Amino acid sequence: MSDSSPPPARSVVITLFAVAACAVVGASALTVAAVANAGPGRGGPVADGDRTSPTPRTSSTRAAGPPICLIGSWRSAEEQSMVKFYTDADPILFTSSGRRYEFRPDGTGVERQDNVVLTGSHQGNELRIVANGTVEFKWSATDKQITYLARTATTITYSFYDQRGLLSTVPQEVKPDLNEVDDYACEGTQAVETNPTGYRALWVRTDGSGVYG
Repeated sequence: MSDSSPPPARSVVITLFAVAACAVVGASALTVAAVANAGPGRGGPVADGDRTSPTPRTSSTRAAGPPICLIGSWRSAEEQSMVKFYTDADPILFTSSGRRYEFRPDGTGVERQDNVVLTGSHQGNELRIVANGTVEFKWSATDKQITYLARTATTITYSFYDQRGLLSTVPQEVKPDLNEVDDYACEGTQAVETNPTGYRALWVRTDGSGVYG
């Protein structure tokens, strides 16, 4: 989830996602018809003018769920993203690993960052961003794209360091209209996520929870 990266620049996610694509198919229709029987000697025939036609049978169809391939727990093994580290310089390429995700079948999810370190460089000096906290989000997906619909709650903070030491610590903000769309491909225990901002991530499954497709 690219928007999980430091607020100054959107990155993160998945780009995890070139491996094959998975889709889920689900939906069944259940129809119940009830027939009333008056039984022997109970009343007589109904007059022609009162006899109505049968009510059309209706069916209910359950909407298809999210791709099974995504549901479950993941850890980022490799990530790269472009971050606006300095206000007076172009975005800088950062690499990292170790973010953990859980995608639930109800369209909600959680990301956890425990001292996840993003590293980059500028004019020969090492730059670091240290991320900590958790974020709750809503998501949906097709067989090729994942949409992060909203960031509903977050405790994540990003601490920015260069050769001078700690420059600032920035809290992530709740964003109900996030709507970040990333491309992904997953197969078995790995997935790759990418987006046009330069974000790319490789995810590997963990044994936390979920369906392992």
